[in-house]
Amino acid sequence: MRDRAKSLWCEVWRDLVCLRTPNRGPVVAARTARVSPSRADVLDAHGAELRRIERDLHDGAQAGLVAVAMRLGVARDLLGAQHPVVAELLREALEGAEEVMTELRDVVRAGYPPILADRGLAGAVDAVAARTGVTTDVRLGELGRLPAAVEAAAYFVVAETLANTTKYSRARRARVGLTRRDGTLVVEVADDGVGGADERNGTGIVGIRRRVAALDGRVAITSPIGGPTVVTVELPCAS
Repeated sequence: MRDRAKSLWCEVWRDLVCLRTPNRGPVVAARTARVSPSRADVLDAHGAELRRIERDLHDGAQAGLVAVAMRLGVARDLLGAQHPVVAELLREALEGAEEVMTELRDVVRAGYPPILADRGLAGAVDAVAARTGVTTDVRLGELGRLPAAVEAAAYFVVAETLANTTKYSRARRARVGLTRRDGTLVVEVADDGVGGADERNGTGIVGIRRRVAALDGRVAITSPIGGPTVVTVELPCAS
């Protein structure tokens, strides 16, 4: 799967080089017609790889760590006060295993959140909106089939922006909208808070920009002092 994605990217790169050569009229037309399908294939390959990694981490490494932690806990309880030094070492090992499991879950969620596999993008967005600290209206258009990488990026944008809304905006209401327009997924998150969002202050906006840029998407943020704040993201999702 990775080899397929690599070869597709090489093909797209050759196409882009052709766009810069002289007398490229007929070549451009032929090459450009192939860029969108190639891009879609790459996104599909990337999405399949994300799902495979998530599944392997969840079913393999994470399950193994849970088993190790359970055995450490049993061993600690059995030794009890009879071997305090060994019991303390087991306690430290158990805490270390639990920390690693927490880090592993964070890695899985950052790559392809399990909730996307369980509920799809619409259900995942509804869930994150329901548990945010601000009353949030969700409006979803007809999204159709989306590449897994695009779904993951859209979910990350919504989750991170709503987290910022809860922490910083002092908003009473927020809204989330997802629509698909001409091969582009448009994600908009807005709130009626105090505005003044500044990505230099560690608000997560830099992370949003990086995640979106990796898919050749665009981010637009308006947040004047006094509000409102509107974050608009466009993610190419041609299929």
